[in-house]
Amino acid sequence: MRLHPLLLGLAFLLGSPYARGDDAPDPRPTPTAEAFVHIESDAPLSLRRNVGRFGDVVCTAPCDRIIRFDPADRFSVEGTFPSAPLFSIGAAGPRVRLRVDTGSHAGLYTGGVLTVLGGGAAVMSGVIFVLAAVGDALGSGDGVEDGIKYGCLGAAIGGGVAMAVGIPLFVLSNTTVEVRPDPVRGAASGMVTVRF
Repeated sequence: MRLHPLLLGLAFLLGSPYARGDDAPDPRPTPTAEAFVHIESDAPLSLRRNVGRFGDVVCTAPCDRIIRFDPADRFSVEGTFPSAPLFSIGAAGPRVRLRVDTGSHAGLYTGGVLTVLGGGAAVMSGVIFVLAAVGDALGSGDGVEDGIKYGCLGAAIGGGVAMAVGIPLFVLSNTTVEVRPDPVRGAASGMVTVRF
């Protein structure tokens, strides 16, 4: 009795690793460097190693552990705070201390709104004030009431104050990551530091 070629092909497929649900091999090369990483943070977070389109969480704060990576790998911190720019830990040495100052979404949004609205109010009212003053100086029309001029001047000053508050609030509400060598903690590998 001869088996049909389709039955042979089906038997071959069922016997393959992909049909059994085995994981495909990881296309990333094996990391060549390692460092002991200590994280100091004011909020819970995860440290993520990013390699091209791939990435994996390598540590969650509090973190005191050895992490394997390639010197070109980029890292990020994740949590319930605004994201920070990608960074590298390859140049910090065999012991690395990450100091993460987490930002605030509320401060970021409030600072952005104050900056945009304050800037818009300052520019628009300033333009209206200048046009009204130039129109009066040139003698066109019946003139602009002083109340409108002073209102525009007040709105311009108020917009400038809103910008003066909004810009620092926007800048200071971002998350910052400081990467430093950690030679001081050579004898304290079991110590955990997390501030909440």
